[in-house]
Amino acid sequence: MFDISQYVNAYSNGALEPTQVIADHMQYAKAVSEEVNAISVVNPFAMKQAELSETRYKKGKRIGPLDGVPVVVKDSYHVKGLPRWHGSAIHDGDPVSSFSSEPVQRLEEAGAIIIAKTTMPDMGMLGSGISSQFGIVRNPWNTNCSPGGSSSGTGASLSCGLAALGLGTDIAGSVRLPAGQCGLAGIKPTQGRIAYSPASVMRSAGVLARSVSDVIEGLKVVGCQSESDPWCLPGAFEPRPVEQILDGVVKVGLVLDMGYGTALDPAVEQAVRQAASRLESAGCYVETVGLHLNDADFDNADRVFKAHAIAEIRASRHPDAVLESVADWVSDDEKLFMADYEDAMNGLLGTVHAIYERTSAYDYLVCPVIPVIGFPADSPGPDDEGELLHHTQYTAWFNQTCQPAAVYRETVNSSSHLPIGVQIVGRRFDDAGVLALAQMLENTRSQVDTFPAYEGVPEYEI
Repeated sequence: MFDISQYVNAYSNGALEPTQVIADHMQYAKAVSEEVNAISVVNPFAMKQAELSETRYKKGKRIGPLDGVPVVVKDSYHVKGLPRWHGSAIHDGDPVSSFSSEPVQRLEEAGAIIIAKTTMPDMGMLGSGISSQFGIVRNPWNTNCSPGGSSSGTGASLSCGLAALGLGTDIAGSVRLPAGQCGLAGIKPTQGRIAYSPASVMRSAGVLARSVSDVIEGLKVVGCQSESDPWCLPGAFEPRPVEQILDGVVKVGLVLDMGYGTALDPAVEQAVRQAASRLESAGCYVETVGLHLNDADFDNADRVFKAHAIAEIRASRHPDAVLESVADWVSDDEKLFMADYEDAMNGLLGTVHAIYERTSAYDYLVCPVIPVIGFPADSPGPDDEGELLHHTQYTAWFNQTCQPAAVYRETVNSSSHLPIGVQIVGRRFDDAGVLALAQMLENTRSQVDTFPAYEGVPEYEI
């Protein structure tokens, strides 16, 4: 399974041609769709784009750092000329998108070739891969298990070996949960670091890949300012070496208990403690910190999420087609008053302030991604909960605080043979720091299993 630099180097020296690679990935996308149900639509324009890329390489005129590199993007994005369902049968997928979302435009300008759009649950409102439009998305490590959500198909595709890079979106963990459960790396950056269209103050675009190095390369491309997003940050993402990050006293908070949510599996705790120990060995000062949240805090966030879902369902052409578990989830709040929403948002912002106060002494936090090791693919969560996002306690709050959070694979569990990810959270705007630490931890972990590969995975010897 090639990484970004291997593709670019092979194209540049003539060892591989973009048309060959893209044709191989287009063919393999069919297998990925059959095995794990990760593909919403294959891009019919990909081969033409590969021909243009090949011509550029032959002329020595590569247009960007991702020229000819195969990528996938979540169904939540608009890609000009392709259908979009936002994961749900409440939408038709027709007419096709008339424009490409901002992060997709940045990929295309860098020469990346979109192989396919990927499956996701209804409106991104589940931390699993169940969709009224696409059915059940499965984890390549064990197809009986969930790949996490809501960037389910992107995570499953990359874990299978399709493409080198993927775009997801993250409102409560939707990039990080699939990264953790599919053995990938990923980042939910500082809110606004990736310009997004339509603009959002809560949903963030994010990058997934099989290594932190490729996540960094992806964020270098998409993590930039755009006039179309009034809330995006100025400038562009720039990586920093870990030596620079570790210069001086770095304080790290070890977060194992958020105060509520699904119980933490001892094997997950062990993996997080292993990562914390290596940070300590690298010179960081590490101490345990509790965030002391409770279900009342969660209820406010949950109500805000429900309001987002209700609004989209109400505005859709087929509201009755929404996934049953989502319909049940929002039913009690279907007639939400504006004052109720304002109360919930004010409560949420109060919790955000409390989190900042309780963690202000730390440069970084190290914590789980998800408290369990796998759950059934046909379940909305590990507890089959009616509150669909109750198991996202380690990820959802860092969307609300707008902090960057990176994930890498720490280990593979010896009994379940499923991967365990670890999350590094930083202060706002320190995307470079969380990625540098995640890359250091990835490079110093014990040997881990390679990714699962299905028949037909594109492999090259050069």
